[in-house]
Amino acid sequence: MTIEVDPLGDEDGVQVSDTVEGEQFDLYTDRAVEPTSVSTDGFEMPVDTAVAIETSELHLPLFTTATFWQDGDVVHRVTSEDDVERLEPARYEVDVSPPAVKLYVRVSDTSVAARYAENHIYLEFGSTVHVELGLRSHHEQPAATVTTTDDPRDLIRAVSTFGSALKTTSPERSWPTLRGHPPALEFGAELDVPAAAEPPDTGVTLELPPEYSAIYTAAPLAFYLGATLVPASTPRLVADGHTREFDRDSFGDGVRNFLQHAFTLDCVIRSAGLYPMRTPASDELDERVDIDYGKLYDLSLAERTAAYLDIPREATRGLLDWHRTVDVDPNPEYAPALPYVLRGLPLVRSPAPARNTRSLTPEPDALRAFYDEHSVARSSSNQTAPRPDSRPVVVPEYTDTPGHAWIAEGFPVGAAKPTVGSYARTLERTASTDPLDIHVVYNDARFRDSEISGYGGHALDETDVRVSENLSTSELRAALAEDTDFLHFVGHVTDAGMVCADGELDTRTVARTGVDAFFLNGCRSYEQGRALLTAGSLGGIVTVDDVTDVEASRVGNAFSLLLDAGFPLYAALDALEATRIDRDRYTILGNDAFALRKSVDGSAVLYSYDTTHIDTDTDPVPATARYYPQAENGLGALITTMYSREEAMLSGWTTRTERLPREQFEQYLENESVPVVVDGELRHTTDLTVEDFQ
Repeated sequence: MTIEVDPLGDEDGVQVSDTVEGEQFDLYTDRAVEPTSVSTDGFEMPVDTAVAIETSELHLPLFTTATFWQDGDVVHRVTSEDDVERLEPARYEVDVSPPAVKLYVRVSDTSVAARYAENHIYLEFGSTVHVELGLRSHHEQPAATVTTTDDPRDLIRAVSTFGSALKTTSPERSWPTLRGHPPALEFGAELDVPAAAEPPDTGVTLELPPEYSAIYTAAPLAFYLGATLVPASTPRLVADGHTREFDRDSFGDGVRNFLQHAFTLDCVIRSAGLYPMRTPASDELDERVDIDYGKLYDLSLAERTAAYLDIPREATRGLLDWHRTVDVDPNPEYAPALPYVLRGLPLVRSPAPARNTRSLTPEPDALRAFYDEHSVARSSSNQTAPRPDSRPVVVPEYTDTPGHAWIAEGFPVGAAKPTVGSYARTLERTASTDPLDIHVVYNDARFRDSEISGYGGHALDETDVRVSENLSTSELRAALAEDTDFLHFVGHVTDAGMVCADGELDTRTVARTGVDAFFLNGCRSYEQGRALLTAGSLGGIVTVDDVTDVEASRVGNAFSLLLDAGFPLYAALDALEATRIDRDRYTILGNDAFALRKSVDGSAVLYSYDTTHIDTDTDPVPATARYYPQAENGLGALITTMYSREEAMLSGWTTRTERLPREQFEQYLENESVPVVVDGELRHTTDLTVEDFQ
């Protein structure tokens, strides 16, 4: 059991802790309470733990929506102060979840009302009543391990088990918290499927050629549909007697298109169920096609999939933009990565398409003139060992998703390079409620304090920042061995290693590291970062070329702000585009979806402001918002913003213009502690006032 519920020590209420995720939140009551365990049965949604308390009020010190169910039907929803309404005495269940876990509040024969005050939400029952709290962790581990051989026909059977992770076959599985983690895969002498991984009988079949490229490409669709994979010469989808045959020459495009189509439809159709929330996608879909939400919602998964085959793709195109693309080489050695890849439901391309391969020379011709005119930071001028004449690199084919990973041979430019180990270690990581431990190492005195101004700005979580200077090779080796959440290295990197006061430390000689994630802000730190990944890190940011002093300092400061705020690695790298910083020389190693901590609102959002369009009379205040799906607010979640008049929206990769009423804009600057972009410069709200926007 990962969820613990204990009485608060100094105040009335309970503290809920997820011991695996390291997440916790306080839930206040109007009197001292002693939580007692009760059955998890009977809640509308799956829960891991349930406790009962006696209280007349619950208070969450944050803004979140409240959805009221009665006998499985939604009877009320509160998203603002205008929605306050006291419901008549009855049996109710209320979804009032904070970012940390899913929380469902159940009462019987009780009137109940939700209200907001100073950005906090209260549930009021009128008198002291018996209240049951159902809680579900966001943490997901594979429920079982499936053993397969390298025979593609066995792998087809193994991938068919991925649907066992679905917690429902209704359209609600479009919520990220109801998809679960597919079973892990490992190689063995024969196929072995444990009982916990037996797939659901959804009645949906995917017929595929027994080839690795086809299996990898179809895996996300198979997972989401809970489909059974069957070897066949012609690829096709079969559901409730309906068939969609895929063109072998454009198989990947066909599979990815239908995944996006079915998923988007589910996100809209689910409004006929437990969560009747409309979004802009609902309005746009209604303008394009006439469909019966309630009828589709009540169908079985196979019947609904068949019905989706008859709805034109153009009806859903562009309603929900995907956040990540993963390129996978059709090689059996990459099969164990599939379950980890699919957890976030990316688009998969196999074989991994590359525009070209080339050699990265010590000083690329295209950059020589630039370097002649600018001082080069973290440069190779102090190298004690020569570089190889060239390094083979791969330029993956362009994708319009902000996240892009490369699971194949080669040194990718413009895409993350994850490993099975980095994925697995992310799930195995036991987070702590202790302050985030960040170690900044300055092995170049010129940049002292130039890159850490962003650490320690999180509104809810504490951060301990340690700073070291001019470490020797032995001291840096010791720092890498320590258990540390994040290491930010500032200095020179050569092919011989990370430059120290007494020489270079080659991280390829480090057998084990306790550093969870890292940023090596030195020229061409790719190889040294890859060695840290091999030694046990989860992921990190490295450089693939030389960088100038100014560029490196700006990037270092930007990453400190974004990572401290809870942006996953892929989002932090993509967000540089909004700051007019060249991101081409930086890339990600390991799990690019890894985040040091959760963002304040549970979702990574970056607001950008252009002060030429804002003055003292501007109301509302325009802003460009970049949304990045993340964890429980991953693809398909619902995002609401407290300060904006804009409608709630589906969580996907989105850039949209929002307009914040001036009063809310001023509250935003006063109350929030997040990074924002002002005229192309990344700033922190704690360092800004309204006057900075005029």
